[in-house]
Amino acid sequence: MTERPAAPDRPQDAYRDAPRESPRESYKDPLQVYAEADPQTRAVIEKELDRIDTLDQRDAQLNARGLNYGVVVTLAFLFACVYLIASGHGVEGTVLGVMFIAALVAILAVGRRG
Repeated sequence: MTERPAAPDRPQDAYRDAPRESPRESYKDPLQVYAEADPQTRAVIEKELDRIDTLDQRDAQLNARGLNYGVVVTLAFLFACVYLIASGHGVEGTVLGVMFIAALVAILAVGRRG
């Protein structure tokens, strides 16, 4: 039986034996990196930051719009329930109100988990 010779200077060994810097030593402040960048790189970074800012603003607007629509729908159902109960349809108004409140609770519960 022949023995296999050890692999000379395997890349894994070289990586394992290399001196390592601590995370604090290898970290560079983003502002320092930006200050050291050439003008073309700065332009690309600024363009990307503007794009991210635009996306954040659009996301905030959509969230606000969704909340506004949710309030309108909630108030509409509340007024519908009150109208039904006040006009002599107590059972229907109560059932609609209970189902609506249960649906709101379910939506809020699922929304917090997800």
